[in-house]
Amino acid sequence: MLGFLKKLMGGASKSVSPDSANQQMQKGLRMVDVREASEVAQLGVPGAVNIPLGEIQRLGVKALEQHDVLPSEDESLLVLCRSGARSGAACSALSGVLGERAINVQGGIMAWSASGLPTVRGR
Repeated sequence: MLGFLKKLMGGASKSVSPDSANQQMQKGLRMVDVREASEVAQLGVPGAVNIPLGEIQRLGVKALEQHDVLPSEDESLLVLCRSGARSGAACSALSGVLGERAINVQGGIMAWSASGLPTVRGR
C-alpha cells in the first residue's frame, strides 16, 4: 500500500532541490510547470512551460510534444507545481516513456520562491 501511495504522489520519481533545478536550467534543461494557468500567472519560473497536470494525465507525452518540450533520449525534464505533489503525479504519468528523466522539483514553486530563486508574475 505504501508503495502505491508513493507512486501516486510521485515518490517513485527522481527529484532535485530548487537550487539544483535552477543550476540545471542554466545549463539548458527545460522545465514544465503543471499548475493551472491562473496559478502560473500569479507566480512562475522564468522559462518554464505551462502544461497543466490534467493535460499531461489525459495526453501523456503527446502533451509535451504539443508544447515542443519532449526531451530527447539523452535529456531530462524538470517538473514543477505548487508544492511537489502534482509534479510528482506528472512524473509518474510520464514515467512509462521518460522513466527517471522526468525530474520532480522538490517543494515546488513554494520552495523555489523561498530559496530566493528567480520568479516572474503576471504571465
